[in-house]
Amino acid sequence: MKPGARVRAYFARRARAWALRRQGVDRIPLRLENRRIYILPTQFGVIYALALFAMLLASMNYNNSSGFLLTFLLASLGLVTMFHCQRNLSGLLIEGLTAGEAFAGSPLPLRIGCANPGALARYGLTIECDGEFATLACIDASARALLEIPVPTQRRGILRPQRLVVSTSFPLGLFRAWSWIHVPFEAVIYPRADGRQSLPASVLGDQGSLEPRRRGDDDFKGFRDYVPGDSPRHVAWKAVARGAPLLVKDLAGAARAPQMLELDAVRARDLEARLSQLTRWVLQIERENASFGLVLPEVRIPPANGAEQRRRCLTALALHASHLPTTHDRPGER
Repeated sequence: MKPGARVRAYFARRARAWALRRQGVDRIPLRLENRRIYILPTQFGVIYALALFAMLLASMNYNNSSGFLLTFLLASLGLVTMFHCQRNLSGLLIEGLTAGEAFAGSPLPLRIGCANPGALARYGLTIECDGEFATLACIDASARALLEIPVPTQRRGILRPQRLVVSTSFPLGLFRAWSWIHVPFEAVIYPRADGRQSLPASVLGDQGSLEPRRRGDDDFKGFRDYVPGDSPRHVAWKAVARGAPLLVKDLAGAARAPQMLELDAVRARDLEARLSQLTRWVLQIERENASFGLVLPEVRIPPANGAEQRRRCLTALALHASHLPTTHDRPGER
């Protein structure tokens, strides 16, 4: 990192630490009051001010009344711009903060709900988190809006984006007004779904075959993709002979025995690779709407099916090994 960048990063960290001590931890819903809104000129604003200073010197040197008039007119325009920039954020309401589902290495969709309780529309709003941002062109008076920020992730575990930055440069870009929001928010990042190992036959009932409840009760529903361990009796061999992909007949009256996924059943080089393989199995079995459970050294989840069981198992995989370091937000420049 260059010396200038290190100096800027140092003062940025000190400023954020000072704001956290001054404001404390925030709670949602949150209203942006004037005391927590900061404003500084942008690079364009600094150039604008220097140009006005040069115009003032030239007007004084030549005693040009028209030059004085233009200089003070542009200066007053800049002051009015500063007022409108600060007012564009003042009173904005942050109503909600929710996170979607994410796997390690893929972005976490962070959804932020905003509301404009005022009588004037707000323009050019930006919300930033971990270097990623979402922009909102306009929020009408007494209206609401929802923004989504793709927060980058690197590893499984708990992600705590502790700070959001709400900013605006409206109307002319001469000033930037912003507010830091410190929210005790956390999201679970699941392990990456990876691995090529097939489901072990030992965890399937009858080596993975579909067991009919009663002979003659099975109604043909259609075809589905082949899952390693499916009985060869249900493979559509005629379709395979015609060059079609490997498909399996889906029977309405068939039921698969519950599958218990165990960490010890995975053959992989390290823990993260084993957890990635288990994650892939969970997603694979859940797509088939089959019943499954999970066995880890510190937790045992009994068999069930559905989205809640999927979330429970993926969360257990994400939090496996309590010594896993927590992922924090990356220090930024602003």
